[in-house]
Amino acid sequence: MNAPLLWIGLPLTTALLLIPLHRRRNLTGWLAASVCLLLALLAATVQIGQPLRIGRDLWELKQSFTLLGRAFVLSRSEQGFLTLIYSIGALWQISALTILKTPQRLFAPIGLAILALLVAARSVQPFLFAALLIEIAVLLSLPLLTPPGQRVQQGVLRYLIFQTLALPFILISGWVFGLIEANPAREELYQQAALLLGMGFSLWLAIFPFYTWVPLLAGDSHPFLAGYLFSILPTIVLFYALDFLNAYAWLRSDPLLIQALRITGAIMVASGGILAAFQQDLTRLFGYAVILETGFALLALSLRSQIGLGIFAAAFLPRLLALWLGAFALSALRLQNLPLHLNSLKGLLHRTPLVAIALLSAWFSLGGLPLLASFPLRQVLFQALAQQSLPTALWAVLGSLGLLFTGLRALQLMAQQVNASEPLPPSWPQGLFLTIGTIALYWIGIFPNSILTGLISLVQSFRNLP
Repeated sequence: MNAPLLWIGLPLTTALLLIPLHRRRNLTGWLAASVCLLLALLAATVQIGQPLRIGRDLWELKQSFTLLGRAFVLSRSEQGFLTLIYSIGALWQISALTILKTPQRLFAPIGLAILALLVAARSVQPFLFAALLIEIAVLLSLPLLTPPGQRVQQGVLRYLIFQTLALPFILISGWVFGLIEANPAREELYQQAALLLGMGFSLWLAIFPFYTWVPLLAGDSHPFLAGYLFSILPTIVLFYALDFLNAYAWLRSDPLLIQALRITGAIMVASGGILAAFQQDLTRLFGYAVILETGFALLALSLRSQIGLGIFAAAFLPRLLALWLGAFALSALRLQNLPLHLNSLKGLLHRTPLVAIALLSAWFSLGGLPLLASFPLRQVLFQALAQQSLPTALWAVLGSLGLLFTGLRALQLMAQQVNASEPLPPSWPQGLFLTIGTIALYWIGIFPNSILTGLISLVQSFRNLP
């Protein structure tokens, strides 16, 4: 058996089989979640490339599978990544059963297919072909963002346009990389390749100044579905960017690249936090939080050290959990027909304390408040940035303060007493997810070494990076 067939072929096949059954939402949701849980468990326990005894027979999960002349390779070094991505996928699939209404019943098959395609993008060789698989995943996400019969919103159109524009830049940069290998003395090719590659990833990751679509998409789409894409898609693209840095020595050693990462990261963190401080729409607020998180990932890479790479890897779990919990809490408010506006939070701590606490915990975690999941990593990142560039560290702190200021505004509104307000308790499954998510964020923040240190293995396959 081949590992790519198991971790890519099985979820893709399952997704195709679930599409005709999409009207039976509970069945498709539990089947998709079961596949994700199974694949996460196998990734955590079975070693790729090592013989496995089942009864009297010996089985071996081979690392590679060839399709249409392209190899899909999953080695032991990717097992941590597979465990994380499918565990998070299972969390989204199970929680979707309690929070999504009938119009979003395609989430189970399409969400599972997107996950499999992005894992395929992580494993394909040559890795340049990952751009095509990412584009297919983007196109597949459109029925989730705009259900049949509904008008396509501006945010969805911008998302599609910017993500699709990234494809030719990445493919042309790959062609120029090939020219560099044939003509290493032509210095102008290095600049052209770096510029094209930077444009492609700027469009993909919504890097300044191409991030206007992120808050628009968050405001125009269901918060749970937008949160799923904001969690999964940037994760794969960031790993894809590391593939380029790991493969080309001249690229990762270019001092201009480090400066570009530092400047754009600081701009994204500062602007995302400042704009969030003046935003009233709750869904768009989480769009600005996504911008800020991408900026912090760029700042971690700009350190060009083992510390920076460790922060980059360890930050994935706190980020993914906070985005999931925030999207889930907003979806719970939407189910209560509450307008997702800052002023609608008045008295929320008295009406539905569990949802209010979960929403605040997710937001404060994204802002780096002490005792929450992101704080230990933010503290180390700020210290490392201050040693290399104090102005960059100050801008990063300013961005975090912007998010925290908005969280304090929300807390002040939630604590107000509102006359004749009816309680809005969530259902018991929703309450269970909100409780588990909140506890997880505090557990990681208070005991970071128990979980975050193991995430450094996510980048062990990039052997050429610091």
